[in-house]
Amino acid sequence: MKPTIFVVEDQKDLRESICEELDRSGFNTVGAPHGEKALSLLHRSGARPALMLLDLLLPHKDGWEVVASMKADAKLRNVPIVVMSAVPPQATSLQAQGVAATLSKPFTMEELLFVVTRFVKPEKARRT
Repeated sequence: MKPTIFVVEDQKDLRESICEELDRSGFNTVGAPHGEKALSLLHRSGARPALMLLDLLLPHKDGWEVVASMKADAKLRNVPIVVMSAVPPQATSLQAQGVAATLSKPFTMEELLFVVTRFVKPEKARRT
């Protein structure tokens, strides 16, 4: 079964590009335009994603609120979170919040895959 990655990004074109690239690369993706929708999808699906790609500046619930909600949930607290941001926060605040890595915007799809595969391997690579 392909690992599932949640992509939480309010810029529709970027969210769709990321999802398409990850789908082509051997992952399942679930896209959400804001934090509230992401949390609702996480709780409704009942499944634990392999990774969360999370923009910080989001409408409704921002990225930090999503991080806090996930860390407070026993089922989701160990899901690695990669923050995508044009203005990455200080590394110390990221570690304190439990964020695994950052991806500075703008980024290439190669950079995206490099960071993602540090945390989760696509289905194709698992069978070798």
